[in-house]
Amino acid sequence: MKKDDKDSTFRFEIVEENGKDVTIEVTQKEYDKQIASGLNEDELLKPGRHIFRRGGFRERHPNLNLENVEIRITKDKKEKQFSVKNDNEKKAA
Repeated sequence: MKKDDKDSTFRFEIVEENGKDVTIEVTQKEYDKQIASGLNEDELLKPGRHIFRRGGFRERHPNLNLENVEIRITKDKKEKQFSVKNDNEKKAA
């Protein structure tokens, strides 16, 4: 990267990691930089420490059977996107 180029990559500092949990810290300076780049507040992590759990989905859904999950891949960009929740509500009505 040239000296004149701006680095627009956002990085968070990992302050703790124990295999399952990861704690990152977002500083006010990093937060302000992201706001200045044009991101909305609701797209960002607020300044402070945030704890995330790795692999938590399988812990919350231990009986998930991937063979029963419907996956739809489309090539047409004009096709309306759908929500599984909305489709199920329509079927129940």
